[in-house]
Amino acid sequence: MAINAYCGVMGSGKSYEVVQGPLLDAIASGRRVVTNVDGINEERIHDFLIGKGRGDGSHFGAVVHVRTDDISEPAFFPIEHESAEGATVTPGFVQPGDLLVVDEAWKLWASDKKISDEHMAFFRMHRHFTHADTGVACDVVLMVQDIGDLHRKVKPVVELSFRMHKLKSLGLSSGYRVEQYEGWKQNSKTRVGTYVRKYSKDVFPLYKSYAGVGGKEAVVDKRQNILRNKRLWLIVVMLVVMPIVSVRFLWTFFHRATHGTTAAASPLASSSGAAGSAASFGHAAGGSKPSFSENWRIVGSYSGPGRSWVVVADSVGRLRMESPSMFQNTGVVRVGTIDGEQVSTFSGAKSVAGGGGGAASAGLGAVAK
Repeated sequence: MAINAYCGVMGSGKSYEVVQGPLLDAIASGRRVVTNVDGINEERIHDFLIGKGRGDGSHFGAVVHVRTDDISEPAFFPIEHESAEGATVTPGFVQPGDLLVVDEAWKLWASDKKISDEHMAFFRMHRHFTHADTGVACDVVLMVQDIGDLHRKVKPVVELSFRMHKLKSLGLSSGYRVEQYEGWKQNSKTRVGTYVRKYSKDVFPLYKSYAGVGGKEAVVDKRQNILRNKRLWLIVVMLVVMPIVSVRFLWTFFHRATHGTTAAASPLASSSGAAGSAASFGHAAGGSKPSFSENWRIVGSYSGPGRSWVVVADSVGRLRMESPSMFQNTGVVRVGTIDGEQVSTFSGAKSVAGGGGGAASAGLGAVAK
């Protein structure tokens, strides 16, 4: 583990993260833990681990509580002495293989304080102090509100740093976010992971986060919860309602247009049927769709002062003028109903070459004069 730093403002979850993580793991693996975390209790921790099925308690490590001032006392840390026969270790209060967990580390190693040679040597060489049986080296966990509060000589030896954020801005007081960084610099380039954790009520009795009895956090400014922002909820409602309204509008628009086209075509079909023969009317009344005429086709149109006509011709060149109201569209796509049959520019039989075609052209020319 080397040296890990856990950062975050008060109540952000750094103490909880350390207790439920590295501290419990070390005790469950049989390591001795030296810590100044308030209210830490070995018996409760052992009972907790047994209840979680992590062992029967026979191999659990011990928990040794110390005061913050005790850490500043001489001979608290072991000291290594070099020699030609090999390095020797002078024991301290912290034994080889221990896990040292220090809360509020800024009290001991703040940026404006001087670090003793003994402490500096331990930070630089703590992994030399290995347990005689297990071979596990000493590890250090530091808890501080901001990584910048630590002394400049301590920060470079931090291997991993974590920053905790309580999810108050989302109104979730039962969880917190953890950001993991490589080294002591906490930025986007050194961040290696982000995850969300939930508090477990079973962990809280293992230590104390408050100096007094109990402890509750009151919300001083409700604006820190973005879910109380009325403007945010207005935007959410608009994002939900607008797609529904848009789909409804488009559906109504296209279905109304289809209905209008059908309604407009009905009077035209009625007038065409009235102008046709009785046989054609009876055929239409039967519900059959009119077919394209084999005799008549549209050959042109005529416009004069106050009037206009559509000119149709048959295969022998006979011309016939009908009212434009009997037709839809204009140009080559014009279509209408004559004698119960649909007439267009492509209906009717083709004119005989040199015969009817010339007569139709001559007649159309005469009409157009």
